Amino acid sequence: MKFIRDPLYEDFIVIDGLLLKVLEHYSFQRLRRISQLGLVSYVYPGATHTRFSHSLGAMHLMDEVIKNLEMKGFSFTKELKLAMKFCALVHDIGHCSFSHALEFTLLDINHEEITKIIIQEILKDIVGIEIAEISIEILNHKFNMKFVNELISSQLDVDRLDYIRRDAFYCGVDYGLIDVSRILRTLTIHNNKLVVEEKGKHAVEGYLVARYLMYWSVYFHKTNLAIQAMLYSLFKRARDLVENKIEIPLIDSLKILIEHGINTKLGLNAFLTLDDSDIFYVLKLWTSSNDKILSDLSRRILNREIFKTYEELSIEEIDVMRKKLINEGLDPNYYLIERSVSDVAYELNDLDTSIKVLSKNNELLEISQALPTDTLRALSRPIKKKLIFSPLKF
Repeated sequence: MKFIRDPLYEDFIVIDGLLLKVLEHYSFQRLRRISQLGLVSYVYPGATHTRFSHSLGAMHLMDEVIKNLEMKGFSFTKELKLAMKFCALVHDIGHCSFSHALEFTLLDINHEEITKIIIQEILKDIVGIEIAEISIEILNHKFNMKFVNELISSQLDVDRLDYIRRDAFYCGVDYGLIDVSRILRTLTIHNNKLVVEEKGKHAVEGYLVARYLMYWSVYFHKTNLAIQAMLYSLFKRARDLVENKIEIPLIDSLKILIEHGINTKLGLNAFLTLDDSDIFYVLKLWTSSNDKILSDLSRRILNREIFKTYEELSIEEIDVMRKKLINEGLDPNYYLIERSVSDVAYELNDLDTSIKVLSKNNELLEISQALPTDTLRALSRPIKKKLIFSPLKF
């Protein structure tokens, strides 16, 4: 049994038994070497926390939820409790460095699917077939107890409750200071669904406001989006060169992964050796590449020479920018990046996924109907921005 200190929570994070064996496995220890927020530290220097600490935090919150529900009279089998905490612990184990940029370029599969592969091919030997199968059902949102699925993935799950508060803490912003303890203590089960007791509705309202602020102030910060666009463009260039049989510097594990894919034993083992240090090393190698685009983009990212961000440019303005890049000898396919970002802080129109409040009269209400203000109705409006990233001034 281990007792782990975490700056977010007063109580120790306690882990033992099979979960401790999972924690100590190399596939999970690898998360110590993968940043939770990629290169957000280029904007908020303190944001160097890892997916390892977030995963532990999510498991801790799941443990707290189970304890609170048991105090309210709900019962769980030993196997189900283990599966719930296991799911929370390993929900991010399929992430790689700069996950989203790599997923859409050098990898042909998303991190959710990689997580399931790791459970089936590796962690099943630690937790057993039954726990692995239950976990896959939960991750697929198909477990027969709907509230269990919702605790792992929903508009109010242990993943979000940890990462919003954790990311805010390490970024040094106050937006994410949510009352996690109050929310956990007021969660309950009604008709097999996860709901919030009426006394917890304002804590949940605060959490949803915090989520909105974190997305548009941190995750969608224009500099972070520009860095993500540059990473995407860099890995796209690397992929294009490899597909055209042009040799570029690559470490063995990345080369194996590109050539064999992650669905092979060789590819999966290669994936599990990759971390931030490997990708940074590859970027350093690429700065000396004979390919000018690969070299230049790598150098810009390493030296924080970030592309400029433009919002809502017209088609005519984009054409002007494209011509300027060509005149400068810069390929618009890699130096003119168009991205749309959008988010809905709270989706209240989906009756199945909206957050429900159980009133004192045992009436079930969608949370915006239970609140005296229209805050959540305002947050339910989609926000979308079309952005252009380029190294040139317009």
